[in-house]
Amino acid sequence: MDTAITENDSVKTDQNNSDQESLSESQDSEALKAIFVKEDLERQLEATKKRLGEAQKEIKMLSDRSKKEFGKNVQLLHQLLQQYYAASEVLIATKEELEIAQKSIIAHQEMTKKYQDVFEEIKTQIHKSGNKSAIKVLDKILAKEAKQPNGVILQGKQRCPSTGEDDLMLSCTLCSEKIKVSELASHSKICSSQDKGSTKPKLTKQPSTPTPDMLRVNVTYSETDQKNATFKVVTKTTLPNYQFPLYEVHRSEAHFEWLQEALQEALPERIVPPLVKHTSLNGKTREFQRFLSRICSHKALKHDGWLHLFLTGFNEELEAAQAQLDKRKSISDTTEVISDRQGYDENAPVIKCKKYMESLNKHIQELINHIQISTEDKSTDLGVWFKLLSEGEPTDTYLKAACAALSKICHELGNYKPHPMCQVVTKPADQETEENLIVSDLTSIAEYVKSAKKLLVRVEQAVGTFLHWDAEVRQCEEMTEPGNDSAEESQSLTQRWAEANSNCAEAKAYLERLCQDLKFELSHFDLRKESELREVLIEYTTLKSEHFEKVQSKWFGVKFMVEAPISSDIRAIKCIEEIDMN
Repeated sequence: MDTAITENDSVKTDQNNSDQESLSESQDSEALKAIFVKEDLERQLEATKKRLGEAQKEIKMLSDRSKKEFGKNVQLLHQLLQQYYAASEVLIATKEELEIAQKSIIAHQEMTKKYQDVFEEIKTQIHKSGNKSAIKVLDKILAKEAKQPNGVILQGKQRCPSTGEDDLMLSCTLCSEKIKVSELASHSKICSSQDKGSTKPKLTKQPSTPTPDMLRVNVTYSETDQKNATFKVVTKTTLPNYQFPLYEVHRSEAHFEWLQEALQEALPERIVPPLVKHTSLNGKTREFQRFLSRICSHKALKHDGWLHLFLTGFNEELEAAQAQLDKRKSISDTTEVISDRQGYDENAPVIKCKKYMESLNKHIQELINHIQISTEDKSTDLGVWFKLLSEGEPTDTYLKAACAALSKICHELGNYKPHPMCQVVTKPADQETEENLIVSDLTSIAEYVKSAKKLLVRVEQAVGTFLHWDAEVRQCEEMTEPGNDSAEESQSLTQRWAEANSNCAEAKAYLERLCQDLKFELSHFDLRKESELREVLIEYTTLKSEHFEKVQSKWFGVKFMVEAPISSDIRAIKCIEEIDMN
């Protein structure tokens, strides 16, 4: 019995042990599975983190690339908008010019028809009269006019009653090139796109193909500009510091004045062109165009950063720069000018050049005054003032020869003054307008001469300041004698010497800056002002020659009428016939 119980207990114990072993084995297998699952999850997590990091890097790269592409697209959109607005302005200006040209053609055709009828009537009367000398003169005139394209329109050579639009030539606002109306659309696309050297400018002074340092600026205005009191400035350039070849901005009169002041402050060693005040819109546009053209023709001014900001920047940037300039002007101390005129040599090149500019400016001003008097029909002999301009030239320059010729012809024509009853009371409106433009151009040139004179004045003052402080330094050094002065006097003298030496060094550096490129500056100015005076003199002589041609043609017509034969049938007094009848 006891043996059976013992066996049962042993069996139960074995079963329990086996159950425990199986339980532990299952627990171990579950633990191993959990460990394997955890390791697998960790590996998956690391792989996921790695892929996530790569995805983030790729997203960042794509974001940076999209930002760059967006910036490029914004720039391209800005350029396309500029080109679109430029093309629109060209089309608007072209339509206006076309309307004006059509009105002018119609008026010219009507006037030509009237002249043709009068001419035919005069010719018929001459042939009826049988005056052989008058017929010979008429034949000579007909032969002469037949050879001239702008002469009398003869039979068989009359112009079409309606001139086609394709035959009209207009001037492009951007490149100043003469183009046909039929080619306007294609030319606008080419002119508004990047400059590839295919366009040819109108002015012969500019190169036919763009050069690496080309900078052309055109100032115009539209109806919108008139309302906003602004001017459109279109720039075409190949300079490396400009990102695009074409820019279009709208600037106010204050912006032009800021540019002139900023250049003068930043570059005292340069002759910065002046800005002459005008009241009319056309006068302002003409002056701003001349101002920017002078700057763009200068080798140093055309590369200045202020000009780059003016031609390409936003109005907010210009206003900020203008505020900074006003702030600097308000806090800047006025520099004391020290000059000793007694030590100057009157034959020094700078002094002689300054005297020449004073004389030139004086003679130009006198010429302006007498041209204005001439415009009001109170003229005296202009030859005197042209003679003064000629005699004021130190060498045989173009200006000397041209003004001498003008003086001679004005003097000769002045000796043949007609009777007051034969003088023309008023001048034609177009001639008076042209003379006003000539006066405006001469005024601008006179102010340009003043700007050059101001540079020489700055050089003269800088020389005087340097000599003053140099003499002060020498005087302090000579006064230094050891043992004779007290410590306080010696310290005061040392402080005085240090101040004089510092001022002398600054004056020397400023003088060297002014004189470093002075030779080129004066040479460039001399050639530029003579070229501008040449253009003005050409306009003046052309205006006068056209006026005398018109007067001569009128006197020819009067002469033909005076030489007409006397008709015996048409009499003023008929009393003889009445007496015979009685």
